Amino acid sequence: MAEVERFRGWWEGIPKPPEARMTQVLAAVALESAAESSRIAGRTPPPEEAGYAETLRAVFEGHAGMPPEEGRILALHEGIFRHSPAGGRHAGRYKTAAAVGSTDRRWVMEPTALRAPGPLLIPVQMEILSAWLASRLREKEFHPLLVSAAYLLEFLAIRPFADGNGRMGRLLTNLLLLRCGHAYLPYGSLEKAIAGGWTDYYLALRKSQASRNLPRPDISPWLLAFLDSLRVLQRAVGKTMSRLHRERALSGNQAAVLEIARGRGEVTNRSAAAELGLSRETAKQTLNRLTALGALRRLGAGRATRYRLPEDPPYRPFSGGAR
Repeated sequence: MAEVERFRGWWEGIPKPPEARMTQVLAAVALESAAESSRIAGRTPPPEEAGYAETLRAVFEGHAGMPPEEGRILALHEGIFRHSPAGGRHAGRYKTAAAVGSTDRRWVMEPTALRAPGPLLIPVQMEILSAWLASRLREKEFHPLLVSAAYLLEFLAIRPFADGNGRMGRLLTNLLLLRCGHAYLPYGSLEKAIAGGWTDYYLALRKSQASRNLPRPDISPWLLAFLDSLRVLQRAVGKTMSRLHRERALSGNQAAVLEIARGRGEVTNRSAAAELGLSRETAKQTLNRLTALGALRRLGAGRATRYRLPEDPPYRPFSGGAR
């Protein structure tokens, strides 16, 4: 947690690129996160992906006015399925006996310790959980990261909705962390960080859920997986900021050449000159400057020379790095 908090302090202290550029990055992250969340969920139709992207962006931009109360949770769930006619039946409503009954095969075969409560118990359990979260954050007895992780563990154990519980868990993670001061979150995809280590993340979640009702529950597997996903996200944010700061120092020609490399995967002296109307010598000087700045890497020699984006830009936002 100390490592995660150090990054938060680093973020608060660095100069930021222009607001318009940051807004572009935020919008791109929302779309990327929706695609990654769909990949985790599996076979999510495009309308739900669009609803997730819109709802996540609303969280990014309006989290200060979104206390994580029950009404807000239901509204966020409805937002996910805003463009999905098939999801309209259960959007913004807890699951009911009519939607998911105790005869559901997966529910019957699931170990007792991992079973979600029956639909009739969900409203009261969500009311209790929401009150618990508010009191813990208000009293400040425990670190907000620990409170958030414990809340999400319980939310994902209750699974209050007929569909979209995982996506809601990821939305709520973004909302809780933003409200706890982790303002860097919109500039890196938490969903991508989770998807990259999904198997370990899911197994840690289930292991901690299995012990949550024991006399001495152990949520450490889940807590470590939760913090690991944040460290992965923070590395991505650090690289994004490094790239944005390099962009600020670029000339118009340099920025245009870099955009060609991003769009096509690589750029050559000939393609840069042709597309931008530059002389071959000017294009060469521009490519050499971008290589010297570390914005491009040179491959090949002679006429076969081409330039690509660096695979892993060197960047260390805080001492010690991330494990």
